[in-house]
Amino acid sequence: MGKGRGLARAERLTEMKRLYVQRAFSDAEMAERLGVDRTTAYRDRIALEQDYPFVEDPPGRYRIDRNRLLSEIRLNPHEALFLYLPARRLLRQTRFANRHVVNAVEKLAACLQQPMTEKLLRLSHEVLHQQHYPERIGVLERITMAWIDQKKVRITYRALRAKRPLIHTICPYLIEPALWSDSVYVIAYSDVARDIVPFKLERIEDVVTTLEYFDFPDNFDEQQLLRHTWGIWIGDSEPVTVKLRFLSGEATRRVQETVWHPSQQITLLPDGGCEWQAQVADWREILPWVRGWGASVEVIEPHDLRETLMGEAKALAERYGWYVSSQPAVTASTTLQDFFGE
Repeated sequence: MGKGRGLARAERLTEMKRLYVQRAFSDAEMAERLGVDRTTAYRDRIALEQDYPFVEDPPGRYRIDRNRLLSEIRLNPHEALFLYLPARRLLRQTRFANRHVVNAVEKLAACLQQPMTEKLLRLSHEVLHQQHYPERIGVLERITMAWIDQKKVRITYRALRAKRPLIHTICPYLIEPALWSDSVYVIAYSDVARDIVPFKLERIEDVVTTLEYFDFPDNFDEQQLLRHTWGIWIGDSEPVTVKLRFLSGEATRRVQETVWHPSQQITLLPDGGCEWQAQVADWREILPWVRGWGASVEVIEPHDLRETLMGEAKALAERYGWYVSSQPAVTASTTLQDFFGE
């Protein structure tokens, strides 16, 4: 016996709407769920159909089509801000005319307050006037539907350093944004790699949906899988300890303002600088971030990261006409000592 018999009609209609959004019900099932007779359930459904988009799925069972349901979310200004900010960022990072992005943001904007609504609508209008790349939108659409429908897809993928593309049949387990860029990845099992690997969507040249379904592994845990990633790279090896020393002043202050990684530890040093440490899946992924700090940071470990930055610093100096030697500097005094002895 349900709780509908003790509800006022308005409350019962609200509860029915919530249930119809979740799945399809026959009138008899809805009547049993709410504890009312079938005639009442039928009449209430007919009343709801005046305001909401119902579909019959399968015959004799009814549900509200969530794809056509207008949102009735009500947000206070503080809640609205934290939806406005990522929506604003999404629009600014969308580099081509993507109707899906615009439609989604416009629907969200209807739930917000001014001036947030106006700002989002104005920026979304500009996105529509950017260059059109229907093939890129098509790739994202097919990957998205394969993820939702749990279908395997055959992708043509050109890795960054690859001379030619490679064809993978993948099971898309997760679509995930990179933390420190506007890139989007599909994390999937690949028949070529025989492992779960990330594929950058911008590098997928073609997608063909197969008729073969897949099941999500019971042990697939994205939180565990991504716990050491800096952006999106994953791996089976142990995480690497990255230890950096920042100069005192603006650099140290800026480092303390942001949580750059869930595992980070910051230790203040006597000279006013700080030591930053984190466990990351692969030090190569953190390289662009470290470069961005310039001379304000020194890599303490790992050794490979330190050596890479030393080589880049030398090459950069030579690019601007400064030639750096790893040998000790030769001065007049050392030359005299070599000639005359101590």
